[in-house]
Amino acid sequence: MLSLNNSINVRLFEFVNGAVGYYRPLDIFFVIVTSYILIWMVALVVTGYLVVYIPLKERGMGRLRKLKDAFMMAVAVFITYIIVTVTKVLVAFPRPFEALKHIHVLVTLPDSYSFPSGHAALTMALATAVYGYHKRLGELLFAFAFAVGMARIYVGVHYPLDVGVGFLIGFAIPKLLHHYFVKRESLKLQ
Repeated sequence: MLSLNNSINVRLFEFVNGAVGYYRPLDIFFVIVTSYILIWMVALVVTGYLVVYIPLKERGMGRLRKLKDAFMMAVAVFITYIIVTVTKVLVAFPRPFEALKHIHVLVTLPDSYSFPSGHAALTMALATAVYGYHKRLGELLFAFAFAVGMARIYVGVHYPLDVGVGFLIGFAIPKLLHHYFVKRESLKLQ
């Protein structure tokens, strides 16, 4: 195995995390972006929009279709969560603050493994799942997911590779599910 200190992954981490402390508003911004409170608030607002507001605008089968779409989005995010949780345990890669010296950690130290980033995977899964049905909202959620991913590196709890693989998992699972079910549904209609 290559030395952890010589990898591009570590050098990128040190570059991003090395900016901590130079501009206090940026430190505060990234701490807020990566907080569970903000992420849960975004998830609850999006869920309310997709499960209550959108279906109420529809009638009959249209309402049921919108509820089914919201359910499929939730399934995609849940499957992503399961895959990330299992992967963390199987890979068991230490977090940067456990493996490196002289880093800045701005949040409470997580007690789970580093690879892949659950925050990055779940916010990307939500963005990808929503984008399949509501493009504008999905675009906003993609921007949020990228901010969360950068924040996880900046605050010192994930390497760039953790975030990148988290994004990949969070993108692939909803995309595959959407493709499978949309394709299956279109075959039924023919």
